[in-house]
Amino acid sequence: MKNSFFLVIPAQQKNSARLKEFEAKALQHWIAELPTANPGLATRLLHDFLIDFNAVEMKIQLRLDALELLSSSVHDIEDYLRSRLIKAGFPKEDNDKKILSILVSIEKEFTLGYWMVLKELTKRDVGWFQGKNAALAIQRCIKGLSSIVVSHFIMGMPIPDWVWIDLHSLYSLSVSIKNSTTKVPNDVSQPSKASSPEECYRQILLLSLADPTGLMQKEILLVYNYIETVGPLIALKKEPVSGQQIQCIVLTDEDKAPQYQFEVSAKNESLMLYLDFTKLFKALKQKEKLINAVEARFSSMHVLRSDIGKPSAELLDYLEQRWMGVDLQGVPFFSDRTDRYIAVGLEAAHELQNALESVDERDMEFLVQSASDRLLSGIFNKTGVLSVGSLVSFRKTDSPEYKRSLGIVNKVIVDKQSGRINFGMQLLAHQSIAVTYGPLDASGKDIPQKGLFYSARELECEKNYIITDSFMLKDNDVVRMFMNNEDFPVALNNRKNVGLGYWQFECRRVAEKNKPMPAQAKKGYDFI
Repeated sequence: MKNSFFLVIPAQQKNSARLKEFEAKALQHWIAELPTANPGLATRLLHDFLIDFNAVEMKIQLRLDALELLSSSVHDIEDYLRSRLIKAGFPKEDNDKKILSILVSIEKEFTLGYWMVLKELTKRDVGWFQGKNAALAIQRCIKGLSSIVVSHFIMGMPIPDWVWIDLHSLYSLSVSIKNSTTKVPNDVSQPSKASSPEECYRQILLLSLADPTGLMQKEILLVYNYIETVGPLIALKKEPVSGQQIQCIVLTDEDKAPQYQFEVSAKNESLMLYLDFTKLFKALKQKEKLINAVEARFSSMHVLRSDIGKPSAELLDYLEQRWMGVDLQGVPFFSDRTDRYIAVGLEAAHELQNALESVDERDMEFLVQSASDRLLSGIFNKTGVLSVGSLVSFRKTDSPEYKRSLGIVNKVIVDKQSGRINFGMQLLAHQSIAVTYGPLDASGKDIPQKGLFYSARELECEKNYIITDSFMLKDNDVVRMFMNNEDFPVALNNRKNVGLGYWQFECRRVAEKNKPMPAQAKKGYDFI
């Protein structure tokens, strides 16, 4: 690998007077003086420093040591900026796009420094001592480019040109200089955690194969870190994997992410890698050991942490399907290719289904177009309204407001050029009814809670469901439901977290218990 397509080395300036700034003592002092209480200023100072640092000519070891000292500060800033990006859904505000630009620039400049070291080291035969530095530099380059991929996944953006082919080339280089399995510490501050160039390369391949368009933004980091646990169960091979009907291939000479193919061409097999999932699929037969059984995927009470260790059962099911080569597809519900109005959230769906006359002026609906028979597409006049897991009600433009279908967004794709948001859905119901519910012995003081009621036929048996945004309801609860000027008790069962903060219950009408007659006021001598 003589050159990088993405990491372009700037013109080098000879300035021996400045080299002392990058020696350990001076650099440690500069890092200590970073205004961590003001992350905006710290980001600007670090960004400017990295650009300046990469333009100064210096010895390999001085550059490498300086980069290692800077790594903790870079990762802190990276974590902070990513936390800003995942606060709201899509479409993103202009400020979020600016944050992404700064974040990616910092990640790129930091990785560029390691590439400069690696390029110098590999100009000649790599000896034992240089080999350790080469393994470190390759691992850091792969992790750095992977960080750029992750940041774009979080924003639903396409990966920049040349990033994938540089990742493939770096891994190939690590194999050629026999450093692919050499483990180095992931971070100076955590020397006990180590990984090899191959492990880092495999990690970003698996994240891409998980189809991040179907993950919530905060899930992307969770999955990326979780892959460190299951990564050793996947192997990279140079020939097709026997027993795998669908082959997962990496075209190492092309600027492409890994992909699945039913039939593999014999052409240029020397430039292809195959991912072997045999051990992983065997381990997934005992999922109870791999999941966080307490949490549900879309629970609004569950703040996903990137270090939580295990995904929910629903998320692991999602990952298994993607890694088996099953495409994430929505329901082919839009084959008529007509425009539709959508409303996001239970509150909006409930109000629109209760409307007796047009409520367009309330700006509760968005006009969207069909991008395919499985995807809708629109330009939204509000930011942060849509996410994987959002509850969406929708209708054709010529249908009344109350005649609405119900679905959960399962895929979000951002078109960088047009700004359009393309999204797919898992259909819940062709038609739902706005209802309210409350305690079984509800009094006039109890505020009724809103829900959406619908029926679905399963195995020739029709079942009734209610969707609510209350996490307080549990299986076997009995509530009083109010529907169409009628009220009756229903038992709730089979609680399921179907969307972001939304719970589905199977509901069954039960017999009304005799209500106790109110005691009559005693009169005269009745008290005796």
